[in-house]
Amino acid sequence: MAGYLAAILGVGFWATLRDKTSEDYFLANRSVGWVALGLSLFATNMSGSTLVGLVGGAYQMGVAVYNYEWTAVVALTILIAFFLPAYRRLGITTAPEFLERRFDARTRRGFSVLALVGNVLIDMAGTLYAGAVVLRVVFPGLSLEACVGLLALLAGGYAVAGGLRAAVYTDVIQGGLLLLGTAIVSGAAYRAVGGWGEVQAATAPAMRRLIHPAGSEVVPWPGLFTGLLLLGVYYWCINQVMVQRTLAARSLGEARWGALLAGGLKLPVLFLLVMPGLFAAVLYPDLGNPDLVFPRLTVDLLPGGLRGLVLVGFIAAVMSSVDSVLNAASALLTMDFYAALRPEASEARLVAVGRTVAATVLLLGALIAPQIDQFASLWTYLQSALSYLTPPIVAVFLGGLFVRQVHRYAAFYTLVGGSGIALLLVVLQPPLHFLYVAALLFMASLLLMGGTTWAVPCPTYHVPDAALWRRSDGRLGGLVFGGVAVLLAAVAGLVAVFW
Repeated sequence: MAGYLAAILGVGFWATLRDKTSEDYFLANRSVGWVALGLSLFATNMSGSTLVGLVGGAYQMGVAVYNYEWTAVVALTILIAFFLPAYRRLGITTAPEFLERRFDARTRRGFSVLALVGNVLIDMAGTLYAGAVVLRVVFPGLSLEACVGLLALLAGGYAVAGGLRAAVYTDVIQGGLLLLGTAIVSGAAYRAVGGWGEVQAATAPAMRRLIHPAGSEVVPWPGLFTGLLLLGVYYWCINQVMVQRTLAARSLGEARWGALLAGGLKLPVLFLLVMPGLFAAVLYPDLGNPDLVFPRLTVDLLPGGLRGLVLVGFIAAVMSSVDSVLNAASALLTMDFYAALRPEASEARLVAVGRTVAATVLLLGALIAPQIDQFASLWTYLQSALSYLTPPIVAVFLGGLFVRQVHRYAAFYTLVGGSGIALLLVVLQPPLHFLYVAALLFMASLLLMGGTTWAVPCPTYHVPDAALWRRSDGRLGGLVFGGVAVLLAAVAGLVAVFW
């Protein structure tokens, strides 16, 4: 573990030597190849919070938690066919910059504020909490707060200094370790259970099914095509943490191939992270906290050498997510606020401000992370928060991309009004599954956007053609189209097997 940390910190700080301008720091000079991009997307997504939360979610809900993974593949195809062409054509640095080009600076900054809240409350706090839960199992003498602080120092050091290039370089290493480590845990858990027959005998049929009734408290099937798809579109197509990597690709083609690779790597997650949670339901039927499933499997089932290797893989996942969130947050605040207010700022000054912002976000996330311990599980915290935060954002982006008539007043009022409705629902806590809440918020946001477009005139507003989706954007080319088709066919096969 010590050797790995020394190596990864060395790579991260070495990458800082090439960051001379803001485009170097925030977009790695748009020089990332598709293999590195795909591995970076996957490693960032499979963060410590996702790893701990997904295994714990499978322990609670069974195979149904994999619905969050296969719908991500669908969201990635939407990114490839619809969002990426407009993003790349505009040459933007951040996802909110799309809103300024399409609408105005006010809408851009409104979304940036919401995105920064999500970066701190969801991405950063969740990842540090997940890492701390695992470290406490390995080092029980440390408090939750001490573990959070230790991870923040380890993962944040090179990320604050190094920018996106450091994040991508280290993600390539960490993605490989993550795949290897989770495969070892999954194999050990399968052997300990005694085979699939033992799992079938010890678990209810509903635990082994993907599709559940509309009234299910797990993942109701209508939620797959409403709230769950909305969360996927936000996370993969709009969320700055992910979008920033695709913007750093050498070309549109490289960005599409990288997204395809990331989608392909999501398929084996069923066996690497979901099945171990199901196996743990047999091995530990009375485990109180589902977030402890992954560390318990690692510590109980693996010998010393392998245990260290898997823990290195987990630390890799935590570090990968932390560096990604920090760079995304610093890009949002620096480019969407500071650079707009201080257009005369030098490149060196922008990089310095970016590093200061990253350090601040890291500190805030570390302060909030221990509070997640009050929720039923990490997975519940993450998905519920996204369901309330993201629907108005998705509505505005889709309206801007596909509907020419939507103007700047409609976009801004939808962001503000939709977020206000979401805050009201957080206070009222309606007795609905959070996926249904997300769908209702999305419909309310669409109605608000449509009503404002119709009722509030905006005669001087000019819509830039480059920001709108074109039919030619959907022409993926033979190889990319074939890759998308194979990926979707594989997803359909997995869904059919575990229907």
